[in-house]
Amino acid sequence: MIELEQYREIGRRLREILALKSPLVAVSLLNKPGDIPAGVKELDRPMFYCVMVKYAMAGNTFYATERLHECKRGASALGLTEPPEEEITGEFYFSRDSCSSKMAARRYFEAAPCLRPKSVYAILLSPLETTPLKPDVIIAETMPRRALELVQATIFEKGGKVESWISAPRQICSYSTARPYLGSLNVTFACEFSRNKAKELGLGYLDDGVIIGIPAELLPVIAKNLICIGYIKKRLGGAV
Repeated sequence: MIELEQYREIGRRLREILALKSPLVAVSLLNKPGDIPAGVKELDRPMFYCVMVKYAMAGNTFYATERLHECKRGASALGLTEPPEEEITGEFYFSRDSCSSKMAARRYFEAAPCLRPKSVYAILLSPLETTPLKPDVIIAETMPRRALELVQATIFEKGGKVESWISAPRQICSYSTARPYLGSLNVTFACEFSRNKAKELGLGYLDDGVIIGIPAELLPVIAKNLICIGYIKKRLGGAV
């Protein structure tokens, strides 16, 4: 079983190999208050979960219970609460011209991966390099070329393909966190809600970037295989 310090070292190594602008983010879904590590502080103000991810990329470590999740759609995707009625009915997305009808909006909602309501007490986020807890999910923001390298590392040994799910809303909460938590790597893009809210705090998502949500148990496989891929070895000049 991989130990905490190994996760941290992998975070440092992958950031170097992939030349990431921001550290990978470790996400841990906590079931009860006693799961919060000693010394980790609660987030000091409400934020959208998608903004919390960028806040962790900026070097911050914190946990957030449901009351600090400003966006209840994201909170419900992560199992912290019930989904808002306006999202269930389709009113939220339809009223903002995010789709052509309430039926289309309801399909957004029904298609999105989500965890059982109230099964999670708090979310802990931090840079992977300094995480105080073994993560459940790893989130990276990078250029498409580096995303391809991460994907290839997951299938390097057995071949095949990686299937990613992409929608319009819920790209950070449902598709980059809940789906990887349920066992599947996912490559997607930050949605417009994420981009706008993060930008308000000066933490904008990259216009030319992609988001990768990785089940934590895949990380050692990715780290091992990444440096075996021919064109990556060539790029690194054999320094692996």
